Amino acid sequence: MESSKADEKYLLKNGRVLLKEMFDGLAYTYPVFDVYPESRIIGLKLKSEKRVCLLGGGGSGHEPYPFGYIGDGMLSASVSGYVFTCCSSLNIYQAIKYLNNYNCNGGVLLIVANYTGDVFNFGLACEKAKKIDNINVAELIVSDDCSRPGGKVGKRGMCGLLYVIKILGVLAKRGSSIEDLLSLGKNINGKLASLGISATSCNIPGEEPSFLLQKGEFEFGVGLHGEAGTSRVKACDVKDLIRLAVDKICSTLGLKEFSVICLIVNNLGLVSHIELGALAKYAKEYFDELKIDVSRMFVGTFIVSLNMYGFQLSVIDVSDNQEWINYIDEETSAFAWPGNHMSIKPIEKQKSENIKIPKIDDIDPKLGVCISEKGSLILKSILKQIGEDLLKNVDVLNKLDQEIGDGDNGSTISRFASDLLTNLNNLPLNYPASVLYSLAFICEDKMGGASGALYSLLLTGAAGHLASMNYLDWTGALKNALDTSMKYSSARKGDKTMFDPIIAIHQVFQEYGNLDARDYVTVLEKALCRVHDVCNDVKQMKAEFGKASYVESVTSVGKMDAGAYGVALWLKAIHTAYMDTSK
Repeated sequence: MESSKADEKYLLKNGRVLLKEMFDGLAYTYPVFDVYPESRIIGLKLKSEKRVCLLGGGGSGHEPYPFGYIGDGMLSASVSGYVFTCCSSLNIYQAIKYLNNYNCNGGVLLIVANYTGDVFNFGLACEKAKKIDNINVAELIVSDDCSRPGGKVGKRGMCGLLYVIKILGVLAKRGSSIEDLLSLGKNINGKLASLGISATSCNIPGEEPSFLLQKGEFEFGVGLHGEAGTSRVKACDVKDLIRLAVDKICSTLGLKEFSVICLIVNNLGLVSHIELGALAKYAKEYFDELKIDVSRMFVGTFIVSLNMYGFQLSVIDVSDNQEWINYIDEETSAFAWPGNHMSIKPIEKQKSENIKIPKIDDIDPKLGVCISEKGSLILKSILKQIGEDLLKNVDVLNKLDQEIGDGDNGSTISRFASDLLTNLNNLPLNYPASVLYSLAFICEDKMGGASGALYSLLLTGAAGHLASMNYLDWTGALKNALDTSMKYSSARKGDKTMFDPIIAIHQVFQEYGNLDARDYVTVLEKALCRVHDVCNDVKQMKAEFGKASYVESVTSVGKMDAGAYGVALWLKAIHTAYMDTSK
């Protein structure tokens, strides 16, 4: 039988086998846990004491929920079912009895997300434990989804149940009764609102996505099991999505100016940390705009929907119950809860040392030899030509780099070229050493990556030599450029890198010794011819650096190195501009 497209998105295809493997892995990772892979129960090895224990659970596919929240001051155990399928009432019943053995019949409170299967199975296990074993057990149903009216079945349980677990877990640890915890839990539930938005559905192994979206569409009010939301919205800016979600949450909870909340920004599966950080910024800034105080904010992967590409905002209104913040702040050993003392805003924030951001203007504008006005005009023309020629060849460089590199050489070079042209009129053109230091700064500041650092080293080395001389020693500058950069790179001649043509340029300059301005045309023409020949040779070389050197499927022989080609471009620009302006 051929695997489906959905299967192709997973390293391991058999969901049921995979669950046992996951639990075995957890046993190795967290030796403090009691792990029962066959029944998919995980418990914290507790000392015997009479107090209420919290038990959570549900279908798999939401990890790190539920077992990531087992720890001192949160859950004491969890039960998992198959993917998006509630755990068996028999396994829940076993987990209740497991906890009762430790807590001297102090009580077990079941924290249940409001989904029909979960409510039924936890309810059945609860009844059995009461009737058969006389265990003091109760079920708290959490329903915080604000994307739709609840109707008879009630609102769905979402990420907000973590607030319930965190607050009640602390109070259970302090000895609160199961009746008090259940009453407080219901109160907390009325102060929760969560809403999910996604750009894709998720893929359950062996099944097709439950919904498909067109380009630019987002599913608004999406659930935790890949189910579709309440509507589809088109948005060109994620800030618009955040505003829609926040407005819905605010209307649900009746939040107004000076309300106090805690906020979770939850990754539903595939959202990167970079994106989560940006989402957190947009959400916090919109709440600030509404004059709502975000007292605590937690950002990360809390409860997922397998590999869904989406996020969820979850809010608890603590305006009238600010002591809840203290319970949320209390430390826990649960590995998935990110909150700690670093989440708390200091009452008196110590004045931080200001980090001085370097600027191009900080460079000494009068280093080394001062050249004539005519010389400075020639230098300006050369730099302008370099910037323009590099920008014209961005796509060419990217295409070359796609074949044996990372595909971004042209884009990286373009950032240098653009900033060079922007700053051209402000460069100290009468002082070549200062100009080269300025170019090194632009490379370091704007380009990034290996090529940015390498060009910055080359230019820094050349500038350092010119600054130390009382005449323009371009041959010595090239030598010092190579010496400086080769301290940090093991690439050498013949390794199919940008060093090959630069070494060739230096060799030509070296052949002419101390250059006079009258020699520049000849030297540049000869260097241009030599670089052309070297680039032909580079094509036939085997790459010893970059992607082609460590990815076996990439063949470098017969393909041009983008870095070497870039050197040929700027050398040709120097030659062209010099010929045009030195006449």
